[in-house]
Amino acid sequence: MAYADDRCIRPMPSLKASSVVRDNPIETFVRIATAESYAYERIGDQEVHISLTGLWCDHDLSLSWNAAEEQLSLFILFYGKVPGGRSDSICRLLSLLNERLTAGHFDFWQRNSALVYRHAVSLRGGAKISVDQALDVMSQALDAAERGYPAAQYVIWAGKSPEDALAEALVDIASHS
Repeated sequence: MAYADDRCIRPMPSLKASSVVRDNPIETFVRIATAESYAYERIGDQEVHISLTGLWCDHDLSLSWNAAEEQLSLFILFYGKVPGGRSDSICRLLSLLNERLTAGHFDFWQRNSALVYRHAVSLRGGAKISVDQALDVMSQALDAAERGYPAAQYVIWAGKSPEDALAEALVDIASHS
């Protein structure tokens, strides 16, 4: 079972009456955020930022819709710069984290010295995203963030090896279950 399900913070499908919502998938996420009382900010028609409460911190999901490409993109940016000399360890950690993901991936943006979780959903051919699919995308992102955030903190600030940091983060999550 996933962390978000275990902690009962997986967004709940209270919008069952609307299994597929509109042409713009951002509308689906806005309706979920409204129904679940999540803090969110709509940035035009093609983007929304939603805050989900995690075990370690609030995670800000940025969702954007590219109508020309028919692609929905999700990003979670982990705030805070990586101190010099730690980027190799962070990249090794991200590789370990990515091995455990079923959707999306972690990335390190060298230019900004920032960690990010990314996921994209193709809706080519006029496909619509259902409420359940949108909830899954949000849940997968939250699960990834709840593993990645503490592990990265252990590497960056505690100086742990990527392997030890990931093991410690997974133990911490299990101890809060």
